[in-house]
Amino acid sequence: MTQGNFNVILDSMPATETRLEVLFRQAGDGFLQMEYGRAQRAALQDSFRMLAVNDIIHAKKIKGLIETVPGLRTNLFHFDPEALDVASLIAKIKEAEDSMPTIDDVVLESRIIHLPIAFEDSETRKAVEKYLKEVRPGAPNIIDGYNLQYMALCNGVSVQEAKNMILGTEWFNSGGGFWPGGAFLWPTDPRCALVVPKYNPPRTWTPEAAVGIGGPCVFTYTTPTGGGYQLFGRTIPVFQFSQKHPMFKDGPFLYRPADRVRFHETTEADILRIHEHVHDKTDYTYRTESGKIVVKDYLAWYHSAEVQNGINELKAKQAEGVKKAPRL
Repeated sequence: MTQGNFNVILDSMPATETRLEVLFRQAGDGFLQMEYGRAQRAALQDSFRMLAVNDIIHAKKIKGLIETVPGLRTNLFHFDPEALDVASLIAKIKEAEDSMPTIDDVVLESRIIHLPIAFEDSETRKAVEKYLKEVRPGAPNIIDGYNLQYMALCNGVSVQEAKNMILGTEWFNSGGGFWPGGAFLWPTDPRCALVVPKYNPPRTWTPEAAVGIGGPCVFTYTTPTGGGYQLFGRTIPVFQFSQKHPMFKDGPFLYRPADRVRFHETTEADILRIHEHVHDKTDYTYRTESGKIVVKDYLAWYHSAEVQNGINELKAKQAEGVKKAPRL
């Protein structure tokens, strides 16, 4: 091996009629990344398969495998190299892949988590104002002190239509990442798939529980932090380090992979009240319900003429919107 000629792809599996090529990438000492395909794409069927394979792998109870971090089309494997060599781990993953030729029979356990959201709240507005003052005065994605109008412009819709799209679908969690306790949330209804560029450059501060979107992905910020997603509102706590509230007794994170989030609009006063009843009084009851995603049924609905026509109509609006929205 010579410097500058290091191939991070350790192994691969060929594409099939129902699955993209599988790549196995070196990701550091004790880490392996599994990835579907060489080109980036946002397709929920990749995540459905990834999570199903992830369950098969965990059922094997592989000695030396510490944890996995599934994403939309990737899975990061953290392992102990002294107990498990990477070639053996890849072989186990291949076995899991081969055991599931299609995803037609996949049924994912998928809770629905109902989260209130206040659009254009004052705390999130402070983050936008701080950015204007300290990072990028005159930033074109900030219109009337907020990001919602820019989001609407990019997608060729009105602000109210953008809000309706956020509220009008369930948001599927492909897995945690980006920041502890976070979730990468994708619209299950592609007709609600808003797409926006990220801040350029990023913010230095974002309040806890702010909700933003980057590309087609929604994120609920778990703690105060920096960030680059376009902000449109604030929800209730999705992380509690102290684990005082019963919802967090088994861990500080609200989300699990394959959860679906359903937002409903409320007032900022209600959001602030719930924050108090989660962090201080710990007597707020989170609304969740058990559920399943039957992948075959979902894909049949997704490929229906009604949904495909809706996708094409949205893409046409977005193509016009991109022409009019200022570049970042």
